[in-house]
Amino acid sequence: MILPAIHSNGTSAKCLTEGYTEARLAVEAAINQLSKVEFNARDYYIQNNGAWTSAVAERMSLFEKLRAVASELAKIEEHCADFIK
Repeated sequence: MILPAIHSNGTSAKCLTEGYTEARLAVEAAINQLSKVEFNARDYYIQNNGAWTSAVAERMSLFEKLRAVASELAKIEEHCADFIK
């Protein structure tokens, strides 16, 4: 991952930190909202025998991808915040 270079001619560390913090919080909110979506085998059983198993795996994959994005944003956020201290 290429992190932003904090320097006097670029975007301030404060501005970058705030931006990445907001982005991370939005992704974490998306994770929270996704966890609230009704998810039940009754919505899949009429498709085929493997539909529910596939749907569970796909849902888990969505959570993993969102967590990975949140983690990457947190790394950038921390990098930028280190320049404020």
